[in-house]
Amino acid sequence: MRAQWRRRITPAAFPIFSSAVRCLVLPAPAGTAKPAPFPPLPTEHRIKSLLRSGMLDDAAALLAAAPPSNPPPVRFFNLVLSSFAGRRRFGAAVDLYNSMCRSDVPPDVVTLNILMNCHCESGRLDLVRQVFDQFNFWSYAPNVISCNTLIKAYCRKGRVFDALGVLRRMQEGGPRPNDRTYSILIDSAFQSSMWELGLILIREMLLIELVPSPDAYNCSFAGLCNVGEMRAAAVLYSRMVKVGVKGNVVSYNGFISGLCKERKIEDAKVMLIEMSEMGITPDATTYAILIHGLCLVGQIEDAENMLQSMVQLGCAPNVVTYTALIGGYCKEGRVEEALRLFDEMSQQRIDPNEFTYCTLLDGLCKAGKLEKALQFFRALQDREYGNHVVGYNTLISGFCRVGYVDEASKLFAEIIQRGCSPDTITYNTLIDGFCKVGRVKDAYRFLLDMPKQDLKPNLITYNTMMSGLINMGCLEQAVHLKEEMVAKLVRPDLVTYTTLINGMCQVGRFQEAENLLDHMEDKGIEPDAITYSCILHFYCKKMQLQEAKGIINRMRERGFEANFGVYSALLQGFCRRGEVKEAIKLLNCAILDGTTPSTISVTHLLEYICQFGLLDRFVDLLPIRAG
Repeated sequence: MRAQWRRRITPAAFPIFSSAVRCLVLPAPAGTAKPAPFPPLPTEHRIKSLLRSGMLDDAAALLAAAPPSNPPPVRFFNLVLSSFAGRRRFGAAVDLYNSMCRSDVPPDVVTLNILMNCHCESGRLDLVRQVFDQFNFWSYAPNVISCNTLIKAYCRKGRVFDALGVLRRMQEGGPRPNDRTYSILIDSAFQSSMWELGLILIREMLLIELVPSPDAYNCSFAGLCNVGEMRAAAVLYSRMVKVGVKGNVVSYNGFISGLCKERKIEDAKVMLIEMSEMGITPDATTYAILIHGLCLVGQIEDAENMLQSMVQLGCAPNVVTYTALIGGYCKEGRVEEALRLFDEMSQQRIDPNEFTYCTLLDGLCKAGKLEKALQFFRALQDREYGNHVVGYNTLISGFCRVGYVDEASKLFAEIIQRGCSPDTITYNTLIDGFCKVGRVKDAYRFLLDMPKQDLKPNLITYNTMMSGLINMGCLEQAVHLKEEMVAKLVRPDLVTYTTLINGMCQVGRFQEAENLLDHMEDKGIEPDAITYSCILHFYCKKMQLQEAKGIINRMRERGFEANFGVYSALLQGFCRRGEVKEAIKLLNCAILDGTTPSTISVTHLLEYICQFGLLDRFVDLLPIRAG
């Protein structure tokens, strides 16, 4: 097959001889038309010169203009293709490849690898696979670069196991995987929270005597920290130190972040010192993580001192650093301090971002300073920052939290007037707010309005609306809403069923509540202690004590530990009836189950016993332990 692609040997191919040949050519007779000359043939030197000058399109045009009888060699095309790929001009690279095919120049392995990389960087996994299949068509064997590109394309689409399949085929008889192969897979495994797979791949590398690169180690280390596997991260860190791999600022930031999430702030501070000792300079992100961690445990003054320290060490705070500290002050309700920092940002010419504004707005709302929050929001609108739905949502939530739903509704109308689209959070907040003040009809109107904004009610929307309806005694409408959500393919969850069961118990429809309990279990949704307690408490209230006892037995069969409050409701019921023996049996049963009654629970129980004049009988029936 390849013989047909051999270039014809012509004088033009050998410049030294072509001049001699031209000397032997007789002049054409007078009046004879001269044939149109071909453009000069591209040479490797000319192509490289154009590429060095950044004239990629000229180089491509020179290749395209070559005579069909004497096309340029594939390596010339590869030079230009590689340059296009390096400049991320993937479309131009594909056009040149198509031109090359029209010129009957067959690709080689390098060509196909460049083309695969272009499609990979463009996010076109389908085209990467098509080009990979061409290796077989041209009878070429893919090399490690080809396989790595295919693995990278799979990983970028989150298809880690498909990428792993390519590695396994390489191990079975393909090109030998290299450290780059493993690094791509390890990075993707940790990004997909598959930290066990990431560690397995590192172990595999060591077994085949491939040394993980510092990047692979750091990626694995940061990945373990991100998924909260701090113990495994510490083990890996020890190995890194043992083999002489120095962490980078990204991996240390990941470790410090993990420690802060576990509230191990002192350990995080130690790691900051260790960073400096290892010659790694902490960056603004490092300090932002630590400041956020300190705020998390309420050490606001230490967080402020950390901000001052980083400035003294020559590390300029950024918007993330300030926002972390502003968030800490807002969490403590110290919004004046938060506003001081906000002003300080302006003095330092640090532009706040949307998260900074929303953090401050939320802090003002939670501190009950709604007027100030509204003034702050209006000031943002003057700076063209206040037209985002997130800011409106924060304010609406603040007004709904204190029951000012009409003011929240006005803000909603303003969103529409300004051409800023409300989102599902906007509607859910308003529905919840109106339900909590008992205005379920208004809440329901918002639910009906959602499709007009091309929004679909989600699980939270339906659960909130159902809870509001049940609290107002509208059980049938709540049941109808549950049927509607199922019809619209929104799957009910534990909250949905518990809300409905509670509503049915409130109106004495116990059998329907138990039927719904069975139904949710059939659907694979496990009830929790709250679900069972709803039915049990209402059975006790109606003095249907045997049915209540059956619910406790059902809880025990499914491995639920009923707290003493659950037993207490039934004990009170038995005491009311004067069934002291049953009360004692139930008390012993609770203690045998490992349920320890609190002092308050025992006090309440004794109050019930005394209230019904059963103290003597109760004492007589108590088991007496020797010693």
